[in-house]
Amino acid sequence: MSDELKQIFMAFRPEQALKDEYLKRYYVGINENEKRIAKLKTILDLGLNEPMKLLFMGHRGSGKTTALNRLVSDLDGTYLVIFYDVIDLLDPNDVNYTDVLFSTLAKLIEAAEKENVTLSSGLKNRIEKWGSSIVKIETESEAASVWVGAGISTVLLNLFARMKSESETRYEIRKNITPKISELINIINDTIIEIESKCKPILVVIDNLEKTEQSNAMDIFVNHSTQITQPICKIIFTFPIGLRSCDQFSQIRSSFDYDIMYPNIKIRGRGQDIKEDEHFSEDVLSNRNFMRNIFELRGNLELIDPKALDYIIDISGGVLREYIRIIRDASLNSISSGKDIIDLISVEEVVNDLKNTYRSQLDDEDYETILDIIKDQRLKRDSKLVRLLHNLSVLEYANGENWCDANPVVRLILKEQSLLGEDG
Repeated sequence: MSDELKQIFMAFRPEQALKDEYLKRYYVGINENEKRIAKLKTILDLGLNEPMKLLFMGHRGSGKTTALNRLVSDLDGTYLVIFYDVIDLLDPNDVNYTDVLFSTLAKLIEAAEKENVTLSSGLKNRIEKWGSSIVKIETESEAASVWVGAGISTVLLNLFARMKSESETRYEIRKNITPKISELINIINDTIIEIESKCKPILVVIDNLEKTEQSNAMDIFVNHSTQITQPICKIIFTFPIGLRSCDQFSQIRSSFDYDIMYPNIKIRGRGQDIKEDEHFSEDVLSNRNFMRNIFELRGNLELIDPKALDYIIDISGGVLREYIRIIRDASLNSISSGKDIIDLISVEEVVNDLKNTYRSQLDDEDYETILDIIKDQRLKRDSKLVRLLHNLSVLEYANGENWCDANPVVRLILKEQSLLGEDG
């Protein structure tokens, strides 16, 4: 069965969100999360002509991108959807609010060109003049030639390629944009008006903003929420779940029309630990079957020991990307060892690697915070919790009142260090 295990390895790609044919083939709906997607669609439908700004939040790896792809597939062509991944354009460790606005303009113009929407010559001239003013070009003839023979979006996106790889260019462009930010917003809005007058209402989806560094996310959403919400079209921003526990969240929330939480899959009840004799509630059993269905759609269940699959479900904490990653890595271990199936030993090897990863990012103070969280499992305003949610050491779940708990891998570390009892 080694060839079949290779197919398992190829089918489980943790960094690949489901889209198009893969969405149709592999998507598995789960009631709680389907409600969130339906609510998001309803908000858009009810505010068709309103330039709403929405926050879509969840843990990294919870399936937000796939959910947004599902949303877009259900919109039936109502909008000109401009869906882009900020990490494709920029270094995730260094993103700021001017980048968000600049990338929105570049993607708007790219969409107009793809839809054969011709912008007015006056607007084109303004964009070219503004674009030429934000990056150093040696001569006037060179400045003119930059815009000849290439679409405006190509020129702007080429600047992003330079910004991603050249720190000096990134610094220069940001320095030049900042005093001209009002003009950038005006150009964005005039571009939106011209596109919508000739096409459809615009929906911009900015994905993976939640993966930016915590300090950058704070700067974007706390200090510059006014600027990023000024474009006069609908925009969905993915948002770091940890910032819901920061002192400034109420301030952030006031700048946006709605916030939608896309939760992790609840694979055990509140206060329940991983135990073989666990008596799960009906909704938890349904969720665990959902996780099994994900495997079954991509591979034969005979290729994995049932105990190994249950352990993967447990140890993933209901974070879909982690679930898929563990399956892929365990299949690699089994293939390397010449095994015919994914067995428990192959999974335990992956878990040992995960423990090392979490040990490297946690200190004694973190462990104390996590032990406090395990005791009451309540979400609260806490700067320490912000970071622990961001790095997945603590996971949030939705079940009436939202609650949180230590990542199952972190629980194992605490038990090994005798900081948590076997029943804790």
